[in-house]
Amino acid sequence: MRTIGIDIGTTSITGLVYDLEHRRVLHRLTAENSAQLPGSGKEWERLQDPAVILQLVQGILEQLMSREPGVRGIGFTGQMHGILYTDAGGKHVSPLYTWQDGRGSVPYDEFLTHAEKLSKDTGYPVAPGYGLATHFYNLRHGLVPIEAVSLCTIADYAAMRLAASTEPVIDSTQAAGLGCYSIPNGAFDMAAIDRSGIHTDLLPRVVQSGTLVGLTRQGVPVYTSLGDNQASFLGSVPFPEEALLLNIGTGSQLSAMLTDSSGSIEGMEARPYPGGGVLMVGAALSGGKSYALLEKFYRQVIEAYTGQPQGEVYPLLDKLLGDGPVTTRGLTVNPQFLGTRLNPEVRGSVEGITLDNFTPDLLAHAFLQGITDELYAFYTSLEQMGSGITWTRLVGSGNALRANPALRSKVEARFGLPLILSAASEEAAVGAALCAAVGAGGISSFQEAGQYLG
Repeated sequence: MRTIGIDIGTTSITGLVYDLEHRRVLHRLTAENSAQLPGSGKEWERLQDPAVILQLVQGILEQLMSREPGVRGIGFTGQMHGILYTDAGGKHVSPLYTWQDGRGSVPYDEFLTHAEKLSKDTGYPVAPGYGLATHFYNLRHGLVPIEAVSLCTIADYAAMRLAASTEPVIDSTQAAGLGCYSIPNGAFDMAAIDRSGIHTDLLPRVVQSGTLVGLTRQGVPVYTSLGDNQASFLGSVPFPEEALLLNIGTGSQLSAMLTDSSGSIEGMEARPYPGGGVLMVGAALSGGKSYALLEKFYRQVIEAYTGQPQGEVYPLLDKLLGDGPVTTRGLTVNPQFLGTRLNPEVRGSVEGITLDNFTPDLLAHAFLQGITDELYAFYTSLEQMGSGITWTRLVGSGNALRANPALRSKVEARFGLPLILSAASEEAAVGAALCAAVGAGGISSFQEAGQYLG
């Protein structure tokens, strides 16, 4: 069986054809997500045009299906948390408010932001950028279109439109990313949402992961989308009960699949996993952005000295890092330059500077060690939770981890576990393709999907 997976990212859109029998990607295409909109001039706005995204998705699908006309299903994933509004005909009547949109951080009153007010009223932690925090702000400021009958994610919108449906549906992995979702009950907490003054009639209907949305014009089944974190785990971890997923890209995440959803860990988020159980996720906001900040600093120093503009100087950083882990001689970097989920106001730091350790190479090592240590703190919390699980390996994903041998060495040394990179670099799109295979009956369950990874 061959299926298509589409990953609608914030900056790029990837599509691929996955072959279950041979456990590999046959074709892949990536297009820049050029859908950014200027907004109304507010610096915290992050908007995209759904029409442009849909056009890009359709173009990728047409090319993939011309190469593999016999595909048995199409699965979606994409940027979580963001929302758009749709009318009775299933057309968008608003921009996409992405997960990076900051209106949830705008003050509600002199004491609380909109996200904090919503969290207080509902009893659920709802971060800025989550769909309901965005919707809460839009309601209060008259920005919900009068024609709107539903709200949904961009991946579910694309699935609905391609399947010629008019009603967006959502699975638990995406619904939880909007906020105020009860994992034990498998549904939005309508009573809690009502307490905040939000009418629940715009919320999409929650369905099982892998539910059929409809058929394309060519008769190919389209299935509900998965959240990108869950899709990445599904598309990269062959043995979910034994391995942790470590993703270091622009941000960074540590994810562990647990069959028991009753526990909680401060600073980590329990996210529904398709087919049951939860992903316990520790997300660091900076991740690879921290290393990019260091690269920018070195580049600016070189430009100031030479008077000439410079391209990226990552090769210089690679040379400074050399091979293998190196002690930082007491120099430490806290890479929380963008804050944390729990404390958005906290900032990063460089500490332990002496006359001997403040050197370009040790500073580069300290940045990588700081990125690693922030993720290791989540691992320590997981162990202290007492789940009874013994993890035997790490599966690595994300461009920052793939491109940096020194970072991989530090991860293995800190965690004390072997690290293997995921077989395909497009983990989320592979996960979406596997979701379509589960929906089409080619894979018996989501728990069996890892057996089809290369």
